[in-house]
Amino acid sequence: MDLRSWIIGDLLTLRGKLEGGVLKMIPAQQLRQRADGGGIAPSYVLWHLARHHDLAVNGTLRGGGCVVEGWTDRLGVAENLWRGLAEGEDCELTDVLDPEAVGGYALAVFDSTAAWLDEHGLPEMDSRPDTASALQAIGAPEDRFDWLYSMWDGKPAAWFLQWSAVGHGYNHLGELVSIRNRMGFNPF
Repeated sequence: MDLRSWIIGDLLTLRGKLEGGVLKMIPAQQLRQRADGGGIAPSYVLWHLARHHDLAVNGTLRGGGCVVEGWTDRLGVAENLWRGLAEGEDCELTDVLDPEAVGGYALAVFDSTAAWLDEHGLPEMDSRPDTASALQAIGAPEDRFDWLYSMWDGKPAAWFLQWSAVGHGYNHLGELVSIRNRMGFNPF
């Protein structure tokens, strides 16, 4: 198996786990619910992982528009799309986002990356994309996201696929499964 097939396989496996283990298990109307009377809403976790992935791959590696641009009407937000990059929940944003659309958007991001890699192959894995321009293009405030500007600065293209598209997604998949279980939707 070549590296491109492996990465595409990881992306599609992660997508399948999100769809089957989270989105088909938690009713859409409960994606805004916070387990245990607190915590973080599943819809925000989905939004967060999708925004990072979308911006890392489409805004940074591909240097273009993000998948989110085709979803803003359904999502309920069209500006300040940097909101959601932080780990801590933006409760005002969660209350506005359409939970079902957030799930669809997250899946669409994985589909888009897999299709791009399938069609175009891997990017030059050692190249260093202009991350500051991608963050600035969506209006990410440098004072509030200095940690993200510095974390992404100078990273090779491989890192954006390894971490932002795959690793970060699996990290939050685990979080979502834990939330799902605490909400009482454990299928086992």
